[in-house]
Amino acid sequence: MRPPRPALLASAALGAAALLLTACAPDAVRSGASSPAATATADGPSPRHVRVIWTEHPDRHAIISWTTMAATARNVVRFDTMSRRDGTRAYSFSVPAARNGEATRRAEDLAIGVPAGWYHHAQLDSLRPSTRYYVAVESDGVLTEERWFLTAPTDDRPFRLLSGGDSRLGGPEPRYAGKAPHVDRQAMNRRMTALFEANPDLLALAHGADWETTADWRHLYWWFEDNDSVRTSDGRLLPMIVSRGNHDEGIGFNEHFWLGDITDANSFGYYYRTQIGPQFALLTLNTEISVAGEQSEWLEEELEALRPTHRWLLAQYHRPAYPAVKDYEALEFKRVRQTWGPLFERFGLDLALESDGHTLKRTVPIRNEQPADDGVVYIGEGGLGVPQRVPDSTRWYLQSPGMSASAHHVWILHVDADSLRAEAIGMDGAVLDRYARAPRPRAVPGGVPR
Repeated sequence: MRPPRPALLASAALGAAALLLTACAPDAVRSGASSPAATATADGPSPRHVRVIWTEHPDRHAIISWTTMAATARNVVRFDTMSRRDGTRAYSFSVPAARNGEATRRAEDLAIGVPAGWYHHAQLDSLRPSTRYYVAVESDGVLTEERWFLTAPTDDRPFRLLSGGDSRLGGPEPRYAGKAPHVDRQAMNRRMTALFEANPDLLALAHGADWETTADWRHLYWWFEDNDSVRTSDGRLLPMIVSRGNHDEGIGFNEHFWLGDITDANSFGYYYRTQIGPQFALLTLNTEISVAGEQSEWLEEELEALRPTHRWLLAQYHRPAYPAVKDYEALEFKRVRQTWGPLFERFGLDLALESDGHTLKRTVPIRNEQPADDGVVYIGEGGLGVPQRVPDSTRWYLQSPGMSASAHHVWILHVDADSLRAEAIGMDGAVLDRYARAPRPRAVPGGVPR
């Protein structure tokens, strides 16, 4: 088990030694030992922050990412379809990290005393669908405790996803989780862990961005620390489907959320399709670059190709088309509404997942910027820990059957052949909202039949 979060630090500066000692990874052991090995020292190459990233084909591919607090020469993921926890047999497969580097530290990081860290990413390919993979990460001979994850299916079985965004700190103080633990984020992580534990068919978290206050190392370090708790009691990890928001600008995001070929081809891209089974596709879009041009062309091509063959089409992105709090006429929202909205409507997007507003909302079905029974519903606005704002409940798109509220939340999506259901779950586990829809009529070339 990882140690409890350190108490409120008396000093405004966090020393490197204190950070290492309070956040060391006690589950790391020396690789190759036939009996329980010595725990790695706090200043050694102990791997930590092990996480699973899904991109386009999670039935056969995953990225395993982790951190070390020292430079390491050999970084490897060992994995198998059988548990090797007892140490009697070696893992059948291993793959070296494809990307390694020292985390960029800015002046603020150095001033506050944040120690150096190193990021590592390995790609696992040719995986089998709907299969448990047991993984242990090794850096310079130090091996983590075994964890496991489940690959996505290729058949049409029911499944669940979590959706939510804005897990960062907010307000003028505190803005650094090393000074004061981010208790609301930790509470929402406990809620997601409880949902993960209770729902074995829950596959991944679609994160709507604004992971932290900035993408600087002093902030992302503590996000990774808190995220270590999001796993089941038997060590199952929750894969993440990554999007990028306005607080995720900077080189740190590219360093720590590497998406393989997607970000190698376009380091600012972060838009792609995640295919889960034959009938479900999630399109992750990026509101922090041009929403027109290449991205809009890609979106149109994807929707046109997918709609005739897919029962469920969803999109996730950060800045909302129909904001519940911020200025409806602001350019950052109008451009999403006027560029992507017509494509969502033309091809009958089944649900749009939004963040940024720090509130809870579900719109009425919308077409041509007005209520319509066959329109697109927009849910979300970001409740994974950031302080919540009060929505403007007088806006036409938040009227009944829509809703809005000021409440931390995560959405759990239930996907099956007959319906797509979304429930907003509050920090205390209460169901704050429910929405369900049946599949749309299959599209014809040029859009959804009216």
